[in-house]
Amino acid sequence: MWFEKPLSENRQNWTLDPLVSVGPLEFGMNPSEVESALESNEGVQSNGLAVFSRFRDRGITAYYSHRTDLRLVAVSVDPLIGPQVHFGGEDLTGRLPSELDPWIDRMADGGHELLFTSTGQPSFRDLGILLGLRPNGDRACSWPILLGGEWADSDWDALPIH
Repeated sequence: MWFEKPLSENRQNWTLDPLVSVGPLEFGMNPSEVESALESNEGVQSNGLAVFSRFRDRGITAYYSHRTDLRLVAVSVDPLIGPQVHFGGEDLTGRLPSELDPWIDRMADGGHELLFTSTGQPSFRDLGILLGLRPNGDRACSWPILLGGEWADSDWDALPIH
């Protein structure tokens, strides 16, 4: 269909170490360390709400703390072209919500507190996992947002993630 984009078949595979790292990115890295790890020089941007680097070709947006000493605090993974993030025996990127429901239930039954944002996005604060959805034609795909550093302890509804 003209309005539905195919999921990339050439995605990298990344593993999440909750609140510590995702793939080659460690929470607390500075922007030049993130660029080096992703082998791309995109520079830091600000939209007045957030300070970030968008690596469009990699499907990654890296968010930094607002201090003058910028440190990686969140990673947003594009559901269509970003790397496949693995955690808890499940692929988290680009999945249909119905495919992730059993995993979400297992994680909640396993002692991780399942919370929902004001917009209904499931999250596990103790793991730094927020699962957003991105429309793709008549479907929606899972869009993992992974948090560490100071943002993991913030009000997730107030985070400037887009």
